Amino acid sequence: MKPRVLLILCGPVFSVLASLGSAQLPFPIDKNQRLEELGDAFTVTGRVRIPRRLSIEAMRAITIQGKGADATLEISGAVKMRAATGGQIVFRDVWVELTPECKEITLANCIFKGRGGIRPSPDGPSDTKISFDRVEFERSASMTIEASSGSILMDTCYLDGPLVLRGVPRSETVKSGFSISVYGSSGKVEGQVRGLLGGITVEGIRDGTIRTCDMAGPQALFIDNGKLALDGNNVRSKRVEFRNTASVGFNGLKITKCDFRAEKLVLSSPQGQPERLTFDDCFFRGLEDPDTIRKEMLEDSKNSASGAEAVLRSVRPQPHGLAGVEG
Repeated sequence: MKPRVLLILCGPVFSVLASLGSAQLPFPIDKNQRLEELGDAFTVTGRVRIPRRLSIEAMRAITIQGKGADATLEISGAVKMRAATGGQIVFRDVWVELTPECKEITLANCIFKGRGGIRPSPDGPSDTKISFDRVEFERSASMTIEASSGSILMDTCYLDGPLVLRGVPRSETVKSGFSISVYGSSGKVEGQVRGLLGGITVEGIRDGTIRTCDMAGPQALFIDNGKLALDGNNVRSKRVEFRNTASVGFNGLKITKCDFRAEKLVLSSPQGQPERLTFDDCFFRGLEDPDTIRKEMLEDSKNSASGAEAVLRSVRPQPHGLAGVEG
């Protein structure tokens, strides 16, 4: 009878221990912390700020769950999260904001699910180093970065929602020093097409490169950028626009080996200051004759009120396919 009694007693004990192991803890902001030392599930209720003096790290799969519509993790310190041992770090129903004080943020093997994502801080633009490796934004999650300086590296990141990378001037006379590097957002994962699928806006940056990315969604906007290289991309957003509104000009833009499958490709620039934008070795829905390209998809100074002319150099009859062949 004794063994049977022990079994009866041990059952509830094991249940209690299991429930304790999976309990959700409030996200810690009191000291430097490795999250996996505390548990594997954390909650963010209301606005929770990581102070500038703190460093928060995670090196294995955990879950960060937002509670309530205003669940926001404000980052003023340093955050490094990487699911190095497999799986993903899950941000569910929570917004992340990078404050002007943010020291650094590094995310790898992370996914944002449900409502939320990354958005600008009400305190102002960030000025920090951002590094994302294999970070995903699922369905309704989105990402907007506004920065007066600093940089962002996105390597093999995927978004179903919109992506906005915006440089904010440091003052009335000093432009933004924000730099961007976006690589490899394309291909298939478990048979599903992945990429920057919810639209993209790049505005006011100092310099950057977008290479081998699949851009879909309602629009792809490139506005008032300093230096920007677009190389080997599949650009299939319904509307693609290169816009110059602040006399920045298009001299710093280099477009090479891109496959354009957009319904509309628009060059927008004030009249009176003629601009030229060169498309080098690019594919335009299989169209080859410049007049036909303008008739079917391109708007520039040749057929609209724009002050910018597209220079179509070495038009390619077949797509490169460097970022997929989806149309």
